[in-house]
Amino acid sequence: MSLRPPWPVSYFLALSIIALAVPLLALLGMEAARLTSSERARLFGETKRTAERISADLDQTLNGYIAVLESLATTPALAEDDFATVYRQAEAALKSRGLYAFLRDMNGQQLFNTRVPYGAPLPISQGFDDRFLQHKRPYVSDVVIGDVAKKAVMAVSVPVMREGKLRYVLSLSLEPVLMKELLDRQKLPPDWRATITDREGTIIARTRLHDRFVGRPLTDVPKAEEAGSVPQGTDVEGRPVNWGTATSGVGEWIVYVSVPTALVDAAAREALLSYVLIVAAFTCVGIAGAVGVARVITKPLNQAESAAKALGEGRTVEFAPTLITEANAIGEALVETAKLREQAEQQILLLMREVNHRSKNMLAVVQAIARQMPSTDPKQFVRQFSDRIVGLAASQDLLIESNWQGVRVSDLVRSQLSLFRELIGTRIEISGPPVRLQPPAAQAIGMALHELATNASKYGALSDAEGRVEVSWRLAGSGEEREFLLDWVENDGPAVTPSERRGFGYTIMVAMVEKSLDAEVKVDYAPTGLSWKVRAPARCTYEGPETAGRAAKRQGAKDAAKEDAAKDKDRGAA
Repeated sequence: MSLRPPWPVSYFLALSIIALAVPLLALLGMEAARLTSSERARLFGETKRTAERISADLDQTLNGYIAVLESLATTPALAEDDFATVYRQAEAALKSRGLYAFLRDMNGQQLFNTRVPYGAPLPISQGFDDRFLQHKRPYVSDVVIGDVAKKAVMAVSVPVMREGKLRYVLSLSLEPVLMKELLDRQKLPPDWRATITDREGTIIARTRLHDRFVGRPLTDVPKAEEAGSVPQGTDVEGRPVNWGTATSGVGEWIVYVSVPTALVDAAAREALLSYVLIVAAFTCVGIAGAVGVARVITKPLNQAESAAKALGEGRTVEFAPTLITEANAIGEALVETAKLREQAEQQILLLMREVNHRSKNMLAVVQAIARQMPSTDPKQFVRQFSDRIVGLAASQDLLIESNWQGVRVSDLVRSQLSLFRELIGTRIEISGPPVRLQPPAAQAIGMALHELATNASKYGALSDAEGRVEVSWRLAGSGEEREFLLDWVENDGPAVTPSERRGFGYTIMVAMVEKSLDAEVKVDYAPTGLSWKVRAPARCTYEGPETAGRAAKRQGAKDAAKEDAAKDKDRGAA
């Protein structure tokens, strides 16, 4: 290997791998100590956040119980001391949820309890909480043995006020199993434990061995300031654990989430071992594989170089797919560029033929108009010839604006009636769905509409102040039977008199349209006004079965030349 640049790819790959591996090896000793500490801190953070999440869920649940009580406390029946009605309301609202309500007076006498039928003898509950009596606000009790339930329960109480004085205490009796269900919804990992205790440390609920430990005190739970940043201790199962805690803001209950210390240590060791193995494997395998990777990279680069030379020399460009995405992108771009260059050359030739073909078509149309015009009066010839050329030009403008991809019927009608635009919407009504006509159809119908508009302004519905013109179109049928229908109907104009001879105007309105669209045209000189109706196959539009709603694709230059020759032959025969 030369010591002077340029250097091969394998050289740079080896240098990059060494540059990454050496610092990692130097930091390995420092990282070993840091990983254990950070993994402990991470797991403690997770236990802390989990405890806070459970506490928030607990607060939400307790607030829901308080809301239920406050709703019952404001019922009219309770205001009227109708305890039987309140009993029925509470039982209907709470029984399905596993909750029980009871009402006490200021002497502690229970007035009803939904655990027993209404009217059953009830005990006097002694020991109102001092803070509840002082502040007269909703209160959540610690674990007690219920006078009626005869087992460990908790109570959520709200005051019932009368004229600013405490009259009754309305309470919900909560069983620990409800809190157990709340913990089960958290979906903790198998080795984790979550515990809820009251203010005195009595266990209310636990994710594991709930029935065994409920109502018993939780011991050996050090506070954070006593155990450092990661509280440690022994749970009721005798396992050394790390604790995360959070206090409920509503009930002042405490949520403990613990993870075994052995699990923390194992996670730290696993992270350290993974780190060592990754660094070692990266160093050894990386350097050994540098040359192989260089070969994989060099091959597509050489192939791309050959493709670029072929493109510059105008030869066929080929590029076989490789394992390198970027190299494939370059190769595909070179191949696509070669195809685009070839297509551009063909497009230029095609466009030249297209311009020549369309120029011949336009000259043929103008020639046909000139030949079939009456020539006895030069002034009349010039005037009529100019009018028809203007109508043809309007259709041509629309075709050019759409890049010869068809003309919307609505645009075509409005352009040919542009001299009467102030009447559109009043005396001229235009209606129909969005339909585009093929270029030959647009030219023929455009000239016919111009002829109809001219005749209507001279002799028909637009020659006086009362006549009306309705122009409508639609597509009917389906599949190969689908048809394009166009109607021009005049009403309320002067009486219509059929012409004794059929001049060039009739040729434009009927013969030219029938030939260009392969259509059937009917002209009716009814007394109420002229009626001109066209029924043509839908293939004259871009919504027909042969076009499927899109412009026909351009063929190659050879196909275009054959098409031009055939059309020139037909035009000569005509």
